[in-house]
Amino acid sequence: MARKLPTQWLQAFQKPKDGIEHPPTQTEHSQTEHSQTEHYQTEHYSDHAPVLLEDDPNPKPAAEPETPSVPIQHHVAQFGHQVARTASSATQVAAHRMGTLAKVWKWQIIWLGILGMFGGTGAIALYWLSSAPPAVDCKKVTAQSLETEQLFCAQQAAQTGNADQILASVNLVKGWTTEHPLYGQSRPLLQDWSNALLILARDRVSQRDIKGAVNLANQIPQNSPVYKDAQGAIERWLAEYRRGEAIYAKIIEALKKQSWDKASEQMAQLALVNDPGWQERLGEIREQTNQEKKAWKLLQDARNFAKANPPAQLGRAIAITDSVDRKTFVWNLLANQEVLRWRNTVFGLAIAQFDQQNIPAAVALVNSIPASVQLTTANQDLIRLVRAREIETVDEYRAPGLERIVPLVMATQMVRQIDAQSPFVGRAKTLIPRLEQKVQDMMQLNVASSVANLQQIPMLQYAIAQAGAIQPKRPGRLHAQTLLAQWQKELESMQDRPVLDRAKQVAKSGKIGNLRSAVAMATLVKPKRSLRIEAQTDIANWTNQIEIIEDRPIINNARAIASAGQLGQAINVAGTIRPGRALYAEAQGLIGEWVYQIQLAEDRSTLAQASGLASQGYLTQAINVAAGIGPGRPLHGEARGAIGQWAAERAAIWRQREAAPTAPNEAPVQSSEPEPQNDEPPVQSVDPTPPASADPTPP
Repeated sequence: MARKLPTQWLQAFQKPKDGIEHPPTQTEHSQTEHSQTEHYQTEHYSDHAPVLLEDDPNPKPAAEPETPSVPIQHHVAQFGHQVARTASSATQVAAHRMGTLAKVWKWQIIWLGILGMFGGTGAIALYWLSSAPPAVDCKKVTAQSLETEQLFCAQQAAQTGNADQILASVNLVKGWTTEHPLYGQSRPLLQDWSNALLILARDRVSQRDIKGAVNLANQIPQNSPVYKDAQGAIERWLAEYRRGEAIYAKIIEALKKQSWDKASEQMAQLALVNDPGWQERLGEIREQTNQEKKAWKLLQDARNFAKANPPAQLGRAIAITDSVDRKTFVWNLLANQEVLRWRNTVFGLAIAQFDQQNIPAAVALVNSIPASVQLTTANQDLIRLVRAREIETVDEYRAPGLERIVPLVMATQMVRQIDAQSPFVGRAKTLIPRLEQKVQDMMQLNVASSVANLQQIPMLQYAIAQAGAIQPKRPGRLHAQTLLAQWQKELESMQDRPVLDRAKQVAKSGKIGNLRSAVAMATLVKPKRSLRIEAQTDIANWTNQIEIIEDRPIINNARAIASAGQLGQAINVAGTIRPGRALYAEAQGLIGEWVYQIQLAEDRSTLAQASGLASQGYLTQAINVAAGIGPGRPLHGEARGAIGQWAAERAAIWRQREAAPTAPNEAPVQSSEPEPQNDEPPVQSVDPTPPASADPTPP
């Protein structure tokens, strides 16, 4: 729409209507128009150039100038300062010419303004069409927004690669028909987005998500160019997946039956299945097969051990199966049932040992069950009973009191947890009172022990009284008796120690009178007292010292007599020391030594006599004399050696005589020299009798 020109702009070119200025004459008007027309035709006009007004070459004398009115000056100032500067306010001719020019150019200027308005409007429209549209904010786009904006945002969302975003874009355009203005633009996009969905579906197949892949591919619309490819891919995926499922089912069946060869054959078939999921699972299936084989081997080892050992060792057979993978078919179908059967057997043996009061055996049986074995409520109740009974029977007397009491309290609480419906509730009711009584006794003995540790006679007497107050049928009776004996010894020791220490102090001088006083004091320690043995030992030592002091002079006197050569008298003096005395053994040793010396002198004389006879040839007599040295004598061995030598010499002489020849009826030659003296047999000799013609016995 053209802008309406202001009336003031037009009035600037109109002649003022005041009565001061006189209108030009006809001649002047025509001359003015003619001159202006010529000027218009001869001069080049531009709407950007200012209007030039030339002076008339032949101006007429003008009337007296008048001051222009205010409206004319105001409008001239608004139109342009250039025109106002050229207008001469001094003459009426300039004002007259300006009014004439305004009348001539009025309509041309009006049309020129209208054309300028249309030209500006076109320029603005051209700029608007050539400039980029404003960006669309997809966060603010809704279902009620322009479809162009929705399509633009769908493109942007699909470029993220997110399956949900792509599906949303597909769902936006899949219902557009050919009549839709954006149909042609949406078809290539629909194909691209469908291809993207199919690619994502294939990725899910490779990720073993066959259901997700099929679900995603099925959302490709039927009017998409990719629809047939998607459906074909779905059929192939499902066919290969079902084929793999069938083979996998055969593998599982073979593993359940421990048919390792058949399982291997089926795994080879599974390797040919064109499905990424099954190809990826093939390694898992092989590992599962290896675990099944390992589990089967462990089960066989456990069975063999169970057959070769007594039932009490079944816990070790269960321990062998502890390494079996709990996810294997061998465990769930075979080993688990076998372990439960062995477990029941072990717990049955434990019950029998518990009832027979063989608690260590029951504890060993219960402990042989691995912690991984599933236990029933009855099994747990039996374990509680066995543990509590074990705590009850263990007596760690040397342990601190609290370390003995706390386990007993815990054992009592364990037994109380046995349910009233348990088969062991009767045994629990019998055990609980004993545990409670033992706790009471232990607390009483703990107090007594604390008092006894003060090591004072009144405190020990109090502790002994507390321990003695526990009745024979109480569970803590044995422990009380042990502590009672210990404290009784400590009390007796504290009572008798001063007496014994005093006796030892008296005996230190070593004098016979003090020693006898010490013995008398030590005898005050009565039999069965804790220091009785120590007192008797000290008494024996002091008595020995007394006897040594008494008998040492006798020993010294006997030694002096023996040194003088009177060995017999020395023996008589040393013999006065009675048996049992401290120096009796020493005296007997000296007596033996002196007796040996006497016998040695006697035997030496006898042996010398025998040697003299032998040297004279009287071998038999020499043998008889030497035989008088009997066993036990100092020279008995030497005498027996000489006798043997002499007997050998005599035997040689007898053999020579028997071998010498004798003529018949011829008397033997009489020799003037005497024959050897060995013609007489020894008294005790067993040698043969010599001939009748024996040599005469020398004088």
